[in-house]
Amino acid sequence: MKRFTILSILFIICLTAQASLGQSQKERERTAFIANAKLLEKKPFEPNSAGAREWGFKWLIETDDVSVSLCTDTMKLIPEKKNRFKSELLMQFSFGMAVFKLENPDQKSDEKAANLAGIESVLRTYEAMLASNDKAKNTELETLVAKRNSGELKAIVDAAACPEKEKNK
Repeated sequence: MKRFTILSILFIICLTAQASLGQSQKERERTAFIANAKLLEKKPFEPNSAGAREWGFKWLIETDDVSVSLCTDTMKLIPEKKNRFKSELLMQFSFGMAVFKLENPDQKSDEKAANLAGIESVLRTYEAMLASNDKAKNTELETLVAKRNSGELKAIVDAAACPEKEKNK
């Protein structure tokens, strides 16, 4: 009986240790994703940026910590024409939305606020791109930067954000 009790206690300790290791790994990945997304905003052309985007995208797809719903109307704010870095900016849009939801769990269902955070992340990334590469310049993005600077961006994003019925499809 004594042996059974000791084995049971050891088994429970092992299960508890394994569960806390799993949680800490999950938390480390979550923290790494947030740091990675913010670094890509500041240094979008770093040598490891493609790998960082790939890892971030994979994590975002596989995690159950957060989900983002991309709205076509909001994505249209990121221009296609004369935009050499559209794919990087679209990915940053997703990352910005996810970071907002992870850092503001009380607003995780506020899609308009998440869309605004995503577009703001895109604009910060665009400005960092432009600072190191003149070929990143885009008239439509320049207009969005000016709208952000004048306080008009939220209204533009709110107008473009998906209606409720579209999110539930």
